[in-house]
Amino acid sequence: MRRGKKMYDIHIKCLYAITMDKEKRIFPKGSILIKDGIIEYIGKEVKAKAKKTIEGEKYIALPGLINCHTHVYQSLIEGIGYDMHFNPWNILFLLPLVSHIGPEHASASAEIAALEMIKSGTTAFSDHWYLHTDFSNIDKVAQVFYQSGLRNHSVFGFLNESFAGWKKNTDTEMVRSEKALMDAARSFIKNWHKKGRTIVALGPGSTEDVSRDFFKKIIVLAKEMDVSVVTHIAGWVEIVSTSLKKYKMRDLEYAHSLGFTGKNAIAIHCVWLNAEEMNIIANTETKVVHCPVANMHLGYGIAPISEMFFRGITVGLGTDGAASYTYDMFEIGKTAAMLGKVKNLDAEAITAEKVLEMLTIDGAKVLGMDSFTGSIEKGKRADIILVDLDNPHLMLGGKPVPKIVYSAKGNDVVTSIIDGKIIMENRKVLTMDEKSILVKAKRMQDDLIEKAGEKTKILLRTNWPTRGKASWRMN
Repeated sequence: MRRGKKMYDIHIKCLYAITMDKEKRIFPKGSILIKDGIIEYIGKEVKAKAKKTIEGEKYIALPGLINCHTHVYQSLIEGIGYDMHFNPWNILFLLPLVSHIGPEHASASAEIAALEMIKSGTTAFSDHWYLHTDFSNIDKVAQVFYQSGLRNHSVFGFLNESFAGWKKNTDTEMVRSEKALMDAARSFIKNWHKKGRTIVALGPGSTEDVSRDFFKKIIVLAKEMDVSVVTHIAGWVEIVSTSLKKYKMRDLEYAHSLGFTGKNAIAIHCVWLNAEEMNIIANTETKVVHCPVANMHLGYGIAPISEMFFRGITVGLGTDGAASYTYDMFEIGKTAAMLGKVKNLDAEAITAEKVLEMLTIDGAKVLGMDSFTGSIEKGKRADIILVDLDNPHLMLGGKPVPKIVYSAKGNDVVTSIIDGKIIMENRKVLTMDEKSILVKAKRMQDDLIEKAGEKTKILLRTNWPTRGKASWRMN
């Protein structure tokens, strides 16, 4: 079949095209035609004129993966703090380092994160940036992502009482005044919301990081500016006990009482929810982000995702920050499936198909992007990745979806197209200078370690753990 004389920008021919549309159609030997950033045809292979034709006879084409929650400011500090629960993670590891992050560190952290995301198949993501040691930090980050070609759901974070429950230190400026935060948030929305591929949201750090009245003001501002509101909910068991003691309500119940829940609300983690709280989320159509790898690493617990599915709650997947040690959403997806199976003692608790939904169309729904991305459909923006099956661990043959979810890795992605533009081709990122970024990132990491001082240098000593104790406990 020939598609007339029209000249398309890109013609993708592939072994399989996995659409993730409402019918979940999969086209063997498919074609995708792209013009002016828009998908104009998806279906069986056709002949068509195009400025560029990708001959992907061994490739699976699928929607770009969506990382619904991360903290890119932590990209520079992986490998320093590890095997820690919530309190030591923050006190011993995060605070001494990140309290010194300035605009140049922020830019470097965004660059290294963008590179890893692009190279592992992510095309859209949500970054929760509350590290306002300098209010220009978040602008530097937004600029990096704008230039990278990624689709950015940029969450302007708020801390006016504490950072993860810890009060402001005299030598840091991580916790800021209400007025300073509100002024900066309004300015950021004005400068970046709906600029190119950037969408802005507002994000109180958590119910213990933001005062009651200020939390309400943030929700009012979000409604005024017509943006989503994002916060961490019941991620660690301690925040639930703190909330019960302070407010006589569980964490989600308290956030709900402040007006947080609703169609434009995104709740991160949601590990320690009871049935009543899940019903609140379902009834208000609040969205949830599951971060299985980070939750496992920090010992948070296992979120009741299968129970959320039963209630019709929309759940996306996220890497979170340095605790996951990866931006590879293939790894996150596989882990989500395996964790759900073992938690429920049920191999069908979370299927490969459901994982792929969370990685694509459901992730788009969580971030409010599903009208234009998250699936390969006529009329949507062309956010597409190509996975090379010509590898021993994938091998041609068999059903494509379980191969993608259970066998594929980020480095199996050979090409990434975002908004109809080729961002990575044959595993080479075209929008960023990888070598110079790696050099800069190392320099910025060394600078942070030096500024953090002895506490961080202790973590870097090469003690080998004994008797099951983590190395940081031995110092």
